[in-house]
Amino acid sequence: MSDNTQQMPPPPQPSPDLRRLDFLVGTWKLSGKTEAGPMGPAAELSGTETFEWLEGGFFLVHHWNCAIDMGPAGKMPDVGYEFFDFDPETQKFRSHYFSSFGPFNEEQSRYTGDFEDDKLVLVGPAKYVRKLNDDGTITYDCDFPLPDGNWVPFMHATLTKVS
Repeated sequence: MSDNTQQMPPPPQPSPDLRRLDFLVGTWKLSGKTEAGPMGPAAELSGTETFEWLEGGFFLVHHWNCAIDMGPAGKMPDVGYEFFDFDPETQKFRSHYFSSFGPFNEEQSRYTGDFEDDKLVLVGPAKYVRKLNDDGTITYDCDFPLPDGNWVPFMHATLTKVS
């Protein structure tokens, strides 16, 4: 008898670089504000953000359920999902997000970036910066681009771990 068994190739493994995102894993209380500017008046932000690894470890899934308090105009929901992965060709982190603010758009819904010192910086139509602080909170900032190539602050928030 001949042995016709073929060995299956090993399953793919996620990039070890993805583990640099472990600092985000958990459920967080978000509190912050937007700046008055081209997007409108200043507003208070509040809500919950959760980051967890998708089975297999190839994607970090971010779900948020937040509100933007517009004062007398009321609260506007900001809800969505974001998927982080790592592109081995470019050696960059990628983010693809889907939110209550509109349909997926190839250009407007994708971000790429890396760590700059101790900050995770992702750039797309805006620039998001997340930094783990010594007290265990995460500083979370968003800037919008100006026509001259500079950035203007839009949002500043703090994430405080609840689980």
